[in-house]
Amino acid sequence: MSAHTLPTPYSRPLATAADLARARALAARFFQRAADLPLSFTYDGTAYHGLPAAWQPTMHTRRLDATMTETVWEAADPASGLAVRVEVTAYSDYPVLEWVAYFTNTGAAATPILSDVRALDAAFSGTGAVLHHSNGDFYSAAGYTQQATPLASGAALSFAPHGGRPCDQAFPYYRLAFAEGGLTLAIGWPAQWAASFIGTAEGAQITAGQERVRASLRPGERLRTPRMTVLAWAGDDTRAVNLWRRWYLAHILPRPDGRPLRPHLACAATDEGEEFTAATEANQIAYIDRFQAVGIHPDVWWIDAGWYPCRNAQGERRWPLTGDWEPDAERFPRGLAPISAHAAAHGADLLVWFEPERVDLTRRLAAEHPEWLLHTTHDTEWTATNALLNLGLPACRQWLTDHLCALIQANGIKIYRQDFNFEPLRRWRDNEADDRQGLNENFHVQGYLQMWDDLLARNPGLWIDSCSSGGRRNDLETMRRSVPLHYTDYGYGDHPVKLGFHQTLYEWIPYFKEFSLSWDLAGNSRFDPAVDSFSFHCGFAPMLFATLDIRRGDYDFALARRMIALWRRAADLLLYGDYYPLTPPGRDPACWVARQFDSPETGAGLVQGIRLPAAPEAELTVPLRGLDPAAIYTFEEAETGAVRALTGAQAAAGFPLAAVPRGGTLWFYQRQADTAANLR
Repeated sequence: MSAHTLPTPYSRPLATAADLARARALAARFFQRAADLPLSFTYDGTAYHGLPAAWQPTMHTRRLDATMTETVWEAADPASGLAVRVEVTAYSDYPVLEWVAYFTNTGAAATPILSDVRALDAAFSGTGAVLHHSNGDFYSAAGYTQQATPLASGAALSFAPHGGRPCDQAFPYYRLAFAEGGLTLAIGWPAQWAASFIGTAEGAQITAGQERVRASLRPGERLRTPRMTVLAWAGDDTRAVNLWRRWYLAHILPRPDGRPLRPHLACAATDEGEEFTAATEANQIAYIDRFQAVGIHPDVWWIDAGWYPCRNAQGERRWPLTGDWEPDAERFPRGLAPISAHAAAHGADLLVWFEPERVDLTRRLAAEHPEWLLHTTHDTEWTATNALLNLGLPACRQWLTDHLCALIQANGIKIYRQDFNFEPLRRWRDNEADDRQGLNENFHVQGYLQMWDDLLARNPGLWIDSCSSGGRRNDLETMRRSVPLHYTDYGYGDHPVKLGFHQTLYEWIPYFKEFSLSWDLAGNSRFDPAVDSFSFHCGFAPMLFATLDIRRGDYDFALARRMIALWRRAADLLLYGDYYPLTPPGRDPACWVARQFDSPETGAGLVQGIRLPAAPEAELTVPLRGLDPAAIYTFEEAETGAVRALTGAQAAAGFPLAAVPRGGTLWFYQRQADTAANLR
């Protein structure tokens, strides 16, 4: 069976008339009158819901493109000049509504106190409310755990991340399911948000926004809310998942140079040293050549932390000593451009790691611009040696943007990887007066998003990898501009754990990277000392990082090439196919993990079964999803070549998988022209 070139989902929204009708009903309820807008705030001691009539609200609508319409509501307090602007986006191809609000002081004096700003404050109707939620990433095997909690009348759930990074011990993505259908909700705020869900007799009351705002705005200052995204759906949770995936791939996934992002193979290598502190121009070029010599051709050449000047007082290179963003002249006398050019000559883009928001106090930037740094004494995480670069200061943000653009252009960087390895919240809050609470955070968020927008605009074709001690800053505003390649710092080679993480990622953020590491064989290492097919099965994701220690000469490179070819055949389906988990979520090494990706447009798909190391059963039978019951499908096992022909109804009744201990099996399938009726 040949590989299939899949259509991207941009032309097939999957939305039904019932889905779109639910979205129109929400739009009619919340976005037809200023007083009904689903936001709330307190100003000068008065609580408001929507925009008050006394502020003389106006509304105008414009078409953004073929699928999106924007409605803008504007109003202003006649006494103080506080202006409110609410931007609402409605999609015609998906049942999605989004909105964000801005509060600007247009007057000549400081405003009264603005507080309790909620980007979402609304009630939703339905019976049997169940909230689906996750706990995000926090360097734990328990991360990305999904829960479903019934919301009986009077029941309440509250969520907020830890320390100011939006996915740290909380996850700003939710599904609220009713018997009649449901809502998918995302809070787009790359900092400290808060949300509450309260069951009512009619359904549920939801509030969400920046956790703390109590501030007087000075003339010209602007505060923004999180961007709220609501997707309405009819049917079951499986439909909700795949409707979200398709909308995300069509409208959120970055499109460098205007083209849909495709799956990528990444490789890296370096000499001994902490992270990439031992990387040099010579060894990076030599390792690129070594991969080519063994027939492995990466799409991305990865240089992580430690390429910049980072010697400590003892003369040791330590990657956490961040702030001097330039190639280390001792190791890269010509910068990184020779490496990027050599990688490009072999078809690979250069990815380079940065962490500009954390500044080590021994670096030159700290001495030259102490006024740009925010400090705290309230925690112990690198407090004495690090400060937060305040992107809320326009001069600071502009300098950083210009400096990064110069580095990107001079060094041929195609993928900008930004990390964020400490908690910013205390550094924001400890530097605010009582009447300025929440502004450091808010202005920093605005500066961070503006910087990324400028990087993308000034460097055509650039794409961004979002990292924050793993996956702790992957809210939807960040994801509009990036992908979370390194979605966690935990368990790179711990297969039961990372396959459990995958179940959440495939539902919510479908483009991510996985390693081919196997810690059950190699211990806790960055590179594999050996190759086996099981490691690659567990590493299949839209980006595969082939963690081969290319310095060794005793690899089975032929096996590695076969598994990479198999991944390339599967990768488009992993990214663009509809997703069906065929086994329950879990992290038990004595279990199987099975999943299916299906492309109804082409009739193609794949079924993957992974028998974890302690699983005693040699076989597992799973019901396949999404197939035409009357159609005939030809199934091919990718490694053995075994072939089966089944109707969709037979496959839905049970598809048998078999694997050796610590093994995997991958079946590709294709719908045939004949149907079961034609064969009778």
